[in-house]
Amino acid sequence: MILAFHVNGIPKAQPRVKAYRRGNFVGVFDPGSANEWKARVAIAARDYAPPQQLQGPLMLEMKFLMPRPKAHYRSNGELRDDPPSHHISKPDLDNLAKAVMDAISDLGTIWRDDSQVAEVRMSKVYTGCGGGCTIVIKPLL
Repeated sequence: MILAFHVNGIPKAQPRVKAYRRGNFVGVFDPGSANEWKARVAIAARDYAPPQQLQGPLMLEMKFLMPRPKAHYRSNGELRDDPPSHHISKPDLDNLAKAVMDAISDLGTIWRDDSQVAEVRMSKVYTGCGGGCTIVIKPLL
């Protein structure tokens, strides 16, 4: 069984947990800046959930579609000659993937745990259509 779906929106990276100290108290907090994106991933994935959780090793493919910056366009709105196709600035690809994997794991209907993902293929490219992520999940056995 192969699951394939698309999530609309601008992909956000999973933020790192921040530590702080106040006097003798040390605490941590999650900045939570990816919560809206993770909710979009969960809503999209929920519609494609199999009747039972996928078992065994899985392959996860993610293609992150990042919106083009204004610098890629001329003043008349046309795309400049030979703009880059691959997105090579922040957010980092591994942190984008972590947000998607966490959202799917939290959903609890696709797989038991993201530790089942044994193979990952991912890319980060520019798009002129607002952004999003195409996700494919398939068993390796």
